[in-house]
Order: sequence, then C-alpha cells, then structure tokens
Amino acid sequence: MWLFVYGTLMDPEKAKRIFKRLPKAKIAFLPNYELVLNKEGMGKGNPNVREGGKGVWGVIYEVDERDLRKLDLISPKYYRKLVKVIVNGKEEEAWIYIAKPEFTNDSLKPDRSCIERMIRGAKHHGLPDEYIKWLESLLKSLDNE
Repeated sequence: MWLFVYGTLMDPEKAKRIFKRLPKAKIAFLPNYELVLNKEGMGKGNPNVREGGKGVWGVIYEVDERDLRKLDLISPKYYRKLVKVIVNGKEEEAWIYIAKPEFTNDSLKPDRSCIERMIRGAKHHGLPDEYIKWLESLLKSLDNE
C-alpha cells in the first residue's frame, strides 16, 4: 500500500528514523488540496494539507499496515485518510495524514525547521523545481519578517 507524504517525512533522514529504512518512493501529486503550515507544534505552524487548492507535490512511500499503525501512534494529532494521487499520469490510492481541526491554527508562524526538512526531501526525491522554489520562498519570507 502507499502513503502520501508532503511534509517533513519527505526528508530521507526522518523517514529512515521513523521506518527504520527508507521506503520505496515515487513522486506524486495530490490534486485539489493545498499545503498549509497551520498544525500546532511548539507554538509554530507545522505542515498540513486541506482541500480546495491547486494541488500538493510530495512522494508516496510503499508501506505496510505495521508502518501505518506506528504512524497512528506517533501522530495522534493527525487522522489518516485514503486519497487519490497522481503518479506518472496515473491515479493511485494512498493514505495521507491530515491534522485534526482542533490542532490547527491559521495564524501560526511557520516552523523554519519543518520547511528546511521539506526542501531537503523535495530535492532528494526530485520534486518539480517550481515547487522547490515555492518552498524556498516560504523560507525567505520568514527571513523578511
């Protein structure tokens, strides 16, 4: 089965630490969602997605039920949902983790370390340059505040 990741789990170091291996990965696109940094985490905004955007780039990891149960335990502020993502022009079903509404706040300032991990992961997996530049612009906007 597949797990779509869009945040810090794209970073290979974090993925290896969580899964005890680097799962097989493919670039994927989640249509009709947007990336937001509104999941509360130590007073900062962590990665999340919500419906209604132009789409989110990420990767799908090949995982098993044990991996998902582990993520369920270590991510209690997120819920798991089955979504359809686009991989190499074809639709695939994948699990995704989305922050529970009671743990989101749109006024939070994004967490710099989360964006840095996302950029590292996006570059590692070869996500589109435009998307990487957009992530980098989020980082630069923090520098200008």
